Amino acid sequence: MKAIVTIPKNGVFATFFTKENIELANSLGEIIWNESEKPMSVEEIKEKIVDCDVYIGGWNAPRLTEDILGCAPKLKLHTHLAGTVAPYTSDEEWDRGIRVIAGNDFFAESVAEGTIGYMLSSLRRINHYSSRLMNEGIWKEENFFNESLIYKKVGLISYGAIGKHMVKKLQPFNVELLVYDIFDIPKEDMEKYNFRQSSMEEIFSTCDIVSVHTPLNEHTVHLINDYHFSMMKKGSLLVNTSRGAVLDQEALSRHLEAGDFRAALDVYEKEPLPKDDPLHSAKDALLMPHMGGPTIDIRAVLTKHLLIESARFVDEGVELLAKDEITRERAQMMTR
Repeated sequence: MKAIVTIPKNGVFATFFTKENIELANSLGEIIWNESEKPMSVEEIKEKIVDCDVYIGGWNAPRLTEDILGCAPKLKLHTHLAGTVAPYTSDEEWDRGIRVIAGNDFFAESVAEGTIGYMLSSLRRINHYSSRLMNEGIWKEENFFNESLIYKKVGLISYGAIGKHMVKKLQPFNVELLVYDIFDIPKEDMEKYNFRQSSMEEIFSTCDIVSVHTPLNEHTVHLINDYHFSMMKKGSLLVNTSRGAVLDQEALSRHLEAGDFRAALDVYEKEPLPKDDPLHSAKDALLMPHMGGPTIDIRAVLTKHLLIESARFVDEGVELLAKDEITRERAQMMTR
């Protein structure tokens, strides 16, 4: 295969292209590297993509529109070394029969792992007790309080790639599991992982933990708002590792300040979270700076996997894996 890699050779580059992955890429075919520390411009890509079979991009890569595609008559595959492809793809590439693969499944599994980590940290109040011991030397009091994830009633909002990993990873905790989605969830999935499809109202009003995994698009801005927050049980936990704007953050702040429920938040409507944002004074909240996933080490893993898959597809005609291929329909459901 002949491939163009648009990712600039800066600090982020090395997390995807380790020494081993650079050697692997060069062994699989002719690679045109972006030798700059800045993203490739559209004009640079148009000049270098002419004979390429594969376009390999990541965050901040130009969208593959007709302007670029008109200079890429041999292009067969768009390999995206990140999760959502929605901001980087176009109808034109699918119209031309160009296939798309991404690290979305790797990202989704890593986010699911991180989400469970936030649940455990919040329930066991790890940040609270660790901070007191480290900063103030305070040992646990006799009537300390913490909780377990085991046997809790958990509700998931949306059954996309992350939700599907969540139902698997929650199995060892023996939770009662409810899942909301706008589409009918396959019966075999519900039977295999012992959960049932439910309404948002039932989830927010009855669950001990509500975890949000909804992609952000024009239909999901403030999908979850004061109406839902007002239903939550006293002491319940809200976890958001999707996108900040899926929640009405102003309403959320009011409920947290009132101590209506707890929260573990990884994403916000404005990022970085402003220092004067009311969330900083929330009574019982775990705030993380958009680090839910994927972890840094996963980047090299998915890069190796997608490089091998790209070469096999182009050079050997091996069919793409369903978990990696992003169809036009699947892309339309992703965060933009």
